[in-house]
Order: sequence, then structure tokens, then C-alpha cells
Amino acid sequence: MPRPTHAGATYLPALDGLRALAVCFVVLYHLHVPGFSSGLLGVGVFFTLSGFLITSLLLATREHTGGFALQRFWLARLRRLVPAVVLVLGTSLVAASVVAPDKVAKYSWQALSALFYVNNWYNIGSADSYFDRFGGPGPFDHLWSLSIEEQFYLLWPLLLAALLAVLKKRIWVTLAILALAIGSFLLLNGIAHPGFDNTRAYEGTDTRAGGLLLGAALAFWWPARARTVGHNARCTLDVLALGGLALIGYLIATTPDGDISLYRSGIVLLTLATMAVLMATVVPETLVATVLALPPLRWIGERSYGIYLWHMPVIAFLPAAFRSEKPVATASVVIITTLVLSAVSWRYVEDPIRRFGFRKAFTTPRDPEDTLMNHFLAWLIALTTRFTDRLTVLQERMDARRRADAESVASPAPEGTTDAPETTGPNTPPDAAAPDEAPHLEVPHLEATGSDDSTDGVSDTAPADGARTVPMQTVADTDTEVTAAVDAEAASENASEAEVLPSDLLPADDDLPAEVEAALDARSPRTSPTSPAAPAGDESTGTDTDTSTEVFDDDTDTSRIPVAAGPHGPAHPPHSAHGPGQGSRGQSTPSPTLRRRRRPQLLASIVLVAALAIGGLIALGSLDADTPGELDTAALAEDLPPTSTTAPAGPTLPVTERRTDCSTVVHVGDSTSIGMNSADTLPDPIDRITGRYKAVGAKTVITDIAGARSSLETVNGEPNAVTSIEGQLARGVRGCWVMAMGINDTANVEVGGPGPVDMRIDRLLAPLKGQPVLWPTVITSPLNENPAYDNRAMQQFDKALLRACKRYPNLRLYDWAAEAQPGWFSDGIHYTPAGYTERAYRFSIALATVFPAEDAPPRGCLLRSSDVTAVPPSPTRPAPGPSTPAPVNAGQAAPAPDRPVSAQG
Repeated sequence: MPRPTHAGATYLPALDGLRALAVCFVVLYHLHVPGFSSGLLGVGVFFTLSGFLITSLLLATREHTGGFALQRFWLARLRRLVPAVVLVLGTSLVAASVVAPDKVAKYSWQALSALFYVNNWYNIGSADSYFDRFGGPGPFDHLWSLSIEEQFYLLWPLLLAALLAVLKKRIWVTLAILALAIGSFLLLNGIAHPGFDNTRAYEGTDTRAGGLLLGAALAFWWPARARTVGHNARCTLDVLALGGLALIGYLIATTPDGDISLYRSGIVLLTLATMAVLMATVVPETLVATVLALPPLRWIGERSYGIYLWHMPVIAFLPAAFRSEKPVATASVVIITTLVLSAVSWRYVEDPIRRFGFRKAFTTPRDPEDTLMNHFLAWLIALTTRFTDRLTVLQERMDARRRADAESVASPAPEGTTDAPETTGPNTPPDAAAPDEAPHLEVPHLEATGSDDSTDGVSDTAPADGARTVPMQTVADTDTEVTAAVDAEAASENASEAEVLPSDLLPADDDLPAEVEAALDARSPRTSPTSPAAPAGDESTGTDTDTSTEVFDDDTDTSRIPVAAGPHGPAHPPHSAHGPGQGSRGQSTPSPTLRRRRRPQLLASIVLVAALAIGGLIALGSLDADTPGELDTAALAEDLPPTSTTAPAGPTLPVTERRTDCSTVVHVGDSTSIGMNSADTLPDPIDRITGRYKAVGAKTVITDIAGARSSLETVNGEPNAVTSIEGQLARGVRGCWVMAMGINDTANVEVGGPGPVDMRIDRLLAPLKGQPVLWPTVITSPLNENPAYDNRAMQQFDKALLRACKRYPNLRLYDWAAEAQPGWFSDGIHYTPAGYTERAYRFSIALATVFPAEDAPPRGCLLRSSDVTAVPPSPTRPAPGPSTPAPVNAGQAAPAPDRPVSAQG
């Protein structure tokens, strides 16, 4: 939340700190950093903050003008939000055309929906899941939240005006807002269902309005303006805010991604916790506000909009192998690149348009002295000044103490008198001041400013020698080069009626009509009557400058509120981020070098920033990781011990001679089976799962496959696996069943769906008692980026399959997980064409091994290996050369070299 450009406006830095925490949660969530499994809740913090600040602004505008000044309100939203979005969309599309040209069409539609702020409904309508389990991150996956924000900016002022017109009283309007918020939360709970994909509930404007509306309700009773409260109230606010921060951290750290509890209670609790923190942030004296106002948090918060926009394209353009194999390097690259892009975008594109408007940003030159070197020198000078001031204070105190000691030795107190020095008089040492009075000392190097009612601790008259009398603790605690700024800030914090609002979620600034500016100028005790407001272009007026007040301002300055001025102007000009000659972002008199010349500097800046961003994203796309590490199949095999300790009776035949006695084979599978039977993936029919089963002796093959399938949930109207099995049985189907299931059941349990997985396995096996069932174990690769599909969870499912062997004598397991190789995976869940070829062939060999026509079956429930050493040839693939055969099983003879397989049983 950059600080206001209007001279009479103040700045609530703690709100920037809260915004910094929220955007950090989101970035760390998208980086899959442990401990931030629900960092997506940071968006919920933004929503509540936005409702709170926007409503505070609208009510303040109505108080001063009788209306909401909607034209200026919406224009300010446009000026602040659109430039950065256009820059991110444009650069990402150009980079995608180089790095991922096959995805440009998809990204283009997403970009168009984001540009018109309907991206959330586009995702819902196109079934483009925010919780996409397989496709990896996209550069625009996060823009749905901006769409909800902009829809709120458009509709909420109209609805609020209607509520105020009809209900009039504040209490009735608040109750109506609370009723709408409760309705939104109930709708969220009703639409969400246990399972994985709840994009409709998560991204719907209606279902997510509850957080925005509760923030709006808070603004009616505790608006966003700096205020001073008593000690007891301050302690109460701190306790509530600390509890709120603790609850936010607990929800983010412990709630699984996509867990149903998010929709049942998590988002409601998050909203209430955020409200508790907001109540403390507008009281600068609270502990929470002080901590959230730390400079690093303020810096991040001021640029949180750009950080939020840029981090997803940076993540998306990193190769999946790099992200999966080098998580630490990935986090470093993403964070550094995001900070650089957001800082440059803010400095050269967003801030000029925000300050001067669309037209004047292209024609108003920047101060030539506003360079990084000058910023560094100004900081170095400020640091040196601060250090020397503190040394001066220390020296003065030591000298005063020595003088006091010398006087006490030279003039011992008469008998019967007190040893305490006199507490009044012109020569009283500073250390002799009364306990309840601040000791003063004369600092000759500080220029006298005369009387100033808005500055505490400054004497009404200057000493005769021009020195300024300053409280000792004020000088000791001074910050940067303005030694009296602390006192001025303390006074400014007490002037709550003169405060204007800081920026809303994902910073945005607003202009109020001239009447409001005049009212603010008249009521602000800190504003110099000669200090001009920052110029701002406004196409709606056609004038060169806009004298309206920018209330939600994203301007960046130092950490200090401007020092109150005496009759001759400010005692010391505040430190400026623009270098010498310019004050708080255009608030003080500009240097002579800042003249309005017709030079298209912004256009050149946009080109340079876009070129930097495009080059960076393309460079990220060219990064490559080492060859993916080997899966820990050996350890996984140890987790799946055989159920028999004796040597199995079979197989005795070579792999290529094995046949099954299953005349009918029913293959039930999820999306990991689609590629095994797809002509697009495997053009040769013999390579597909149907051809493979027939090649080992099956006469009839039924494939019952659907994406996102599980044993319990229903997705996109498709029947779940149990319903499908029951349908096959009702049609009289009998035979051998291959259950290529378990990936989605495991993930659904991980995110809060009904469990345990043993129950889901029983649902699939119970209808098939008495019929042979082959169930391959499940596995995911390190390329997978979704924690719900983590391979550790898959191993737990495989152990549950072993337990099921004791309950179902007709069940046999094939340890596909022990044979899968990293190079066969395309995205961590699904497979490459080569992987699908291997998968189909090995499944068929496993079927012929455990349910053989002529050979003896192996003992026990688990078939550890299919013993395949090479994929047999197809009509379009030459036969492989001789290969070294692998043993079939412990104690068994080695198979003969592979040869072409006949399609006959």
C-alpha cells in the first residue's frame, strides 16, 4: 500500500505489513514450501482487507460530499489495476509463443478473460480447475482473484448506495451486510463437496463474497483511519490481533490443500481472524501495528500487487523437471526474479500512471537525479546523520552528568538539606529534570522552526543562539535525517479526523472530488498551506493537473509521515525516494529539473520493462534440470513384502509364451489408463491395452475408463468406478477384472474426502467376489507438483492393497510401482507414449502370469515383477536385438529372449 500523494493524507504502514504476509503465503504455497499447504488462504486475507478499505473510502467520500464520486472511483481503479495486468498478460503470451507454442491458444483465452475481469467464471465455465492435478501451473492461474476484486469494485458501490438509501441507519445497513455475508458462506458450504475439485465453490464471486462483505461491515464501525485509544483498549486489540495472526498461521500450516474443512469453516475463521488483525492495524500504537510496520514488510506490501501478478508466470515458465528436482534453486529463482520484475514494473510503469494518469504519464519526465546511486547516497547520508546524532546526544548526556558531578563536589549540600539537585532554573542539568518531565538539551546544529502546534516536544520559542530545544529521548530515537520527525508523527497519529484511507487489496488509488480535498486540507494539522499536491492527469477533466485527493494511494515514500512545517516551511525536508529536489512523491516543491517536457518516457520504459520480462521468462523456460532421479522403487518393494515365504510354483514359461485363461477381461481405469487405449497416443493397435490383452489370450476386452474416476466421487456427471462395475455386472458381464485404480481415491482422502482408503478398496472389490481381480500398485513420480498426489500417500494405498489380500482370496497384486521408471512419466501422474506402451504390455504379461492358461500361477498375492526385459515389436517397430534376460522370480529359470507375440492365445 504505497503512501498517499496528497499532502494531507496519512499512511497506515501496518496494512502494508499485513498485505506482505498475505502475498508471501500465496507465493510460498505455489512453490510447495512445506508448512504452507493452505497458503492459498492469503487470498482470503486480501478479500477481507479489500472490503474493509473500499467501504471505508466510500463512506468517507459520502460523509464529505454526500455521494460516492463513482466516476473518479472507477477511473482510479482502472488507472491502478490495468497497466500492470496488461504488461503481465502481454509479456507472458510473447514468452509462451517461444517456450510453449502449443499452449498459446489456451493462454490467450485465459488472458482475454483476465483482461475483462471474468477469469473466475471463465475457469468455472470451461471446467478449468484451479486445483488441476496433472497439468502443472499456468501463468494465469491466479488471476481469478483479481476478477472477483474488480467485480466487487463495480457492483458494491451500487449495492451499498441502495442499502443506505433504503435502510438509512447504520445498524440496519450493517445487519443487511451481515445477512448477505452469511448467505454467501452458506452457499460456499452447500456447493463444496468432499472430493478434489471444488473450483466452483472456491472461485465463484457469490461464494467468496462473504469475506469481502464482513470486511465491509467492519468499516461501518471501525473505519480505516488512524486513531488513538486508551491503554486497556490497546491491550485488548493486541490480544485479539495476535490471536488472529496465530489462527491464520495455524490454518495455513495445518489445513491440507483443498480440504473440505476450508469450505465448512476454514474461510469463515480466516475472515474473522483477519478482521481482528485489521482492528489493530489502524491503531499505530499497538504492538501488532508496530511489528507489521517494519520496513521490509512495508516494502513488500507496497509492491504486493506486482509480486502477486508476476510470481505465477515465473513459476509456470520454469521446466517441470527443474521445479521437481531442484526445489531450493526453484524457490530462489522465483523469488528473486519476481521481486526484480515487480520492482521494475512498479517503478517505471505502474507508479507513473498512478501518479500522473494515463496521458500525462507518457509526457511527464522523471527527475534526472532520481537514480539508484542517488537513492543509495541519500540512504548512506541518512544513516550517517542518524549515527552522528546519537553520538552527539550521548556526548551531551555525558558532559551534563560530569558537570552535575563537578557542581555537587564543588558545592556540597549544607547539613539538613536534601542531596537532590534543584529541578528548576536556567542552569538545571538535563539529568536533574523532574521524573515526569522529558529532559531537554540544546542542539546547536538543528535549525529553529518556531512554534508548531502539531509537533510535540518542540519548545514554543527558540533559544537566542538559534538552537532548537528538543526532548532528549526524541533526539535519541530519531530516524533517518529528520530528528524531530518522531514528534511530528506522534501528533499526526492523534489527528484521526484528518486521516484518509490507505490502499485497498492489491494496491489501488482513488481520487476524491475537490470538495473532499478542500475539507481534508482544512482539517489536517500537518499540511503546509503552500505544499502542492502531486500532479495527476485525468482524462475525464481534460486539464493538465488534477487537484483531487488520491485516497487509496500506492505512492511510495519513506517510513515517516511528513514533518509538520512552521511558518517558514518544513524544518527538514523528508527523505524522498526520488532523490534530492523532490519530497514525498510530489508533495514538496519539485526541483527545477522536474519540468514538463513532451517526451514519451513512459512508452520507452514500458518497452524496456516488457523486453526485460519477456527475456527473463524465455530464459527461465530454457533452464533444464538434470535427468530426473531414480524413483525409490527398491524401498517401495520392501514396503510390499510377498505374502508367502516359500518359492512360488510359477511362472515357468518365458514372458513371450505366457497366456491367460481369462476369456473376458474388463479393464476399469482412471485417466492413467486413457493413454493406454488412445489412438492418438498409441497409433499401433497392438500397442494399446485392448490389443495387449488379446495378444495373451483374451477373447473379449471391455475397457471402462474415465478421467478423474474414483470409487466414491462423481465428477462431471461421469459414474464413479463402483457404479460402473455394478452396471457391467447388471449386464451379465463375468470374467477377469483389472483394477487400474487408486490414484484419485488416495488424493481425495488426502484432501479430506471420506476414508480410509481400505473402505474405498472394499467398495470396488465387494461386488466382484468369486471373480479373478488383478490390481496393479500405484505410484507417482517426482515430476508431480500436487501434494495430494505425493508418492508417500500412494505407498500407503499400496499397503492397504496388501491388507485387502487377506479379505479377498480372489485378489492378486502386480507391483507396477516397482517397475515404473522416471522417464516414462510426462507430468508425474500420466505417462509418455513410451510409458503407456510399457504399461499396457506389462499389465498384459502380469495378467497372463497370475491367471495362466497353461503355466502354474505364482504363490501368494503379490507378483513382484512382470519379468519383461524389452517391449516386443509391432508392425511399425522393428524387433529388438537380443538382450540380457532377467530372472523371472527368485529360484526360477531366466526367460528366453523376447520374440514377436502372436495375437492368438
